[in-house]
Amino acid sequence: MKRVLLHIAFLLTGVPFGLSQGWVTKDATVVVKNDAHVVITTADGHYTSKGNSLLNTTNTGTVHVRGNWVNVGTTPAVGTNAGTVILDGGLQQITGTTSTSFNTLELAGTDHKAIMLQTLVGGGYIGTKRGALLLNDKYLGLNTNLLIINNPMANSIRRSTGMIIGDTDPGVGYSKVQWNIRNTGPGLNYIIPFGTIDYQYIPQTIRITGGGIEVSDSGYISMATYPTNTGGAPNNRPLPIGVSNFDNQFGIENDIKAVDRFYVVDAGGYQTMPDLGFSFSYLDRETGGTNLVNEAKLEAALFDAASNSWDYSLRGGTNMATNVTRSATGRSFIGAWTLHNPPYCPTAHFNFDNECLGLPLTMRDSSHIVFGTIDTTIWEAENSVYNNQNLLQHVFQRDGYFDVKRKVRGDRGCWDSTTLQVQVFPLPESRFTHTDTCYTDVTQFASLSSSTLGMPLLHTWNIDGKTYSTEKSSHKFGAPGVHQIRLVTENRLGCLDTLLRNIEIEPQPDVHFTFDNICERQEAFFYDSTETKGSIDEWRWTVKNRVVSFQKNHNQFFNVAGTYPIQLAARNSFGCSDSVTRNIVIWPKPVAKFDVFPKEIYITDPYVNLVQSGSDANYWEWRLGDLSDDVYGPEVFHQYTDTGLFNIRLIAKNDFGCGDTAFRTIVIKPDLRIWIPNAFSPGTSHEVNTYFRPGGMLYALKSMEMTIYTRWGEQIYYTENIDLPWDGTYKGKYVQAGTYLYLIKIKDIYNDVFHYSGTVNVIR
Repeated sequence: MKRVLLHIAFLLTGVPFGLSQGWVTKDATVVVKNDAHVVITTADGHYTSKGNSLLNTTNTGTVHVRGNWVNVGTTPAVGTNAGTVILDGGLQQITGTTSTSFNTLELAGTDHKAIMLQTLVGGGYIGTKRGALLLNDKYLGLNTNLLIINNPMANSIRRSTGMIIGDTDPGVGYSKVQWNIRNTGPGLNYIIPFGTIDYQYIPQTIRITGGGIEVSDSGYISMATYPTNTGGAPNNRPLPIGVSNFDNQFGIENDIKAVDRFYVVDAGGYQTMPDLGFSFSYLDRETGGTNLVNEAKLEAALFDAASNSWDYSLRGGTNMATNVTRSATGRSFIGAWTLHNPPYCPTAHFNFDNECLGLPLTMRDSSHIVFGTIDTTIWEAENSVYNNQNLLQHVFQRDGYFDVKRKVRGDRGCWDSTTLQVQVFPLPESRFTHTDTCYTDVTQFASLSSSTLGMPLLHTWNIDGKTYSTEKSSHKFGAPGVHQIRLVTENRLGCLDTLLRNIEIEPQPDVHFTFDNICERQEAFFYDSTETKGSIDEWRWTVKNRVVSFQKNHNQFFNVAGTYPIQLAARNSFGCSDSVTRNIVIWPKPVAKFDVFPKEIYITDPYVNLVQSGSDANYWEWRLGDLSDDVYGPEVFHQYTDTGLFNIRLIAKNDFGCGDTAFRTIVIKPDLRIWIPNAFSPGTSHEVNTYFRPGGMLYALKSMEMTIYTRWGEQIYYTENIDLPWDGTYKGKYVQAGTYLYLIKIKDIYNDVFHYSGTVNVIR
C-alpha cells in the first residue's frame, strides 16, 4: 500500500488532476499530520476515496474540501479518531457508495451541505471517540439518511445558527440522527439541532436521568422527526411506520388535538436501557390550521405497538415560550411520539329542586367543558336511563333520598360523572275518624292524618259545602243519606294529600216493644219489636229509672203491685239510638192459705177438714194429693183411704185472674201397737214361745234395735234385724233359766222413735 505523509500545507487544485476530479486516493493511506492542511480549492474539486484507501489525520491535521466528499471505496475513508475534515465550499454533498466515518466534520463555506448516504461523525475507530459535528451556521440535510454521532459527549454537535434538516416522512424514509451515547451517566442533555425544510429551528433534546448497560460498544439513541399536513381529514398524516391509528384513550381520532409533527425514537446495543426523557420542540404553526390545540396543555404520548394504542399516561409539561414539551422519564421510550392535548373532560353537574312524591322532580343540567363541546349526556335515576336530555323530569316511585347520576362526555370521548342525592318529600296521609253519624246528632270529625316529615299539618275540610280549617271539626247534617267529605292536608314541606270519602248519615231506629200486664210476684216478659235500617246492636231496658238489662228481650219479676214505667233504648248498627217508655200494670195477688183439722190423723179415723184462711180471693181450687178429683170452694171435708203423706194444693184467685198457691202435706198415720212378752222357753221341743221379740201391729215399723243383758249388766245379745229374734243362746249355748233385761228401740215410717225396756224370764 502506498503511504503518503503530508507535513505541510499545500493546495490541491482541480487542474493537476485533470478533468476537475479534485483529489482521488486509491488503495493508498494518506496521512495528514499535526497542523498540516490539505486544501482542495475548486468547487468541483471533490475528494474521492477508492479501493481500500484511508485518509489518516493526526492531531490537528485538516483536510479542506470545496467539492463533494465521495467514498466509493471499501473503507470508511477516514482512518483515525483525530483531525478534521472541513466542507468549506458552496452546496456540497457527502456521497458515494460507502459510509464515511469522520472524526470531526466541520461545515463552512458559502452554502449548505447534505449527506446522501449513512454518515458517521465523532471518530469511527477503536479508541477514544473525540470528534464532533461542527455545524456553525450551515444546514446539513439528511435526505432520509442516518447521521451517526459516535462521540458520547453531549457537546459532540456544535452550532451557531446551523441545523440538521431532517423533515422527511415515512413515505420516503426517516432522516435520523443516531447518537451513540453508550454508558453515559445521568445529568447530560443531548441536543439534536433539527431544523425544518424552511430552516425553522426545532431542536430535540435527550435528557439522561439514568445510565444504561451496553451489550457491546456503541449503545445508541436515535431520533427522527417530521411534520404532517394540517388540512386533511383527518390531519396529522402520514402516521409513523408501524402506527395504525391516532386515537386518544377514549377511541376518538386525536388529530385535531395534536401538534402536526411526529417524533420517532429508536435505541439499540443495550442490555438495560438508559433511563431518559425528551424535550420535544415544535413550531407555532404546527399547533394551528384545523387543529384545536391548547398549547399550554400539551403533553407527550408514545405509541405502544404491543397494545396497538397510544400511551397517554406519560404526561410531562410544555413551555410555551420555547415551544418545548417535556416527556416523563423512563426506560420504555422506543417508538413514535406525539405532542397532544389530553382530552378535556367535562365537569358534570346539575341543579335540582326537591319535590313531593308523585310530582316530577326537575333536574337541570349545569355541566360545562373548558374546551370542546359536550356531545353525549346520560341521566341515571331510580334504575332508569335517559339519554341526551338537558332537562330531566322524573317521577320517583317512593319518597326518600335517591342518588341521581349525571354523566357527560366531551367531544374527545372523555367522560365525567357526578352523583347527587335528591330528596323526594313524603306526602302526608289524610285520614280521619268521625262519630255521631245520626242525622239528629252533631257529627264530630277528627283528623288522624300524619306525615313522616313536615309536621304539624294544615287541614282543610269541605263538608256539605262548608269549609273548616281546624284539626277537629263538627257538623250537623240536615238529613240522612250519603254525604261526601273532602279533607286536604298539607305538611310543612308543601306536600298535599286529598282524601275524598263518603259517609252515611243514618236514620234512628223506630223503637217498639210488647208485653202483658201481670200479677205481682210474677215474671213479666218484654219483647223488642224495633224496626231499623241495618240491625240493632245494643238494647238498654230501664225500669223505674234503673238500667236492668242489655239484652234484646227482658224478663223481670215484680213482687209489688203497682204501675211501673218501662223504657227501651235501642242502638242500631250505625250507632243511631232512640227510646220509648211504656207503663206496665202489676195487679195484686190474693193470699192462698188454709188450715187442717184435726192435727193428728190416723188411718183408724181418716177424715180431714180443710178450711181456707187467706185473703182477697173469690175463687178456690183444691187438689187433695190422692186420686180424688179437684174440689172447689172455701172449705173441703175429705176421707183418705190409706196411710201416707199427701200433698194438698190450694189455688186462690181474685178478679184480675191473679192467683196464689198454698201447699201443705198431711200425714195419715198408721196405728202402731207393740206387745212385748215377759217370758219364753228357748230350746224346748215344742215350737211355741221359743224365741223372744216384740209383737203386735208392726206394719208401720221402719227399724228396730234390741239388746239383751244379764242382771249384772253383761250384754249377751244385740240385733238390728227385726226378723232375727233372740233364741236364748249366748256364745252358742242356751242361757240358764232366770230373769234378763231388754232394751228395744223402734222407729216407724214417719221417723218417730219409741223406746221400750223391761225384763223377760227364761223358762226351762
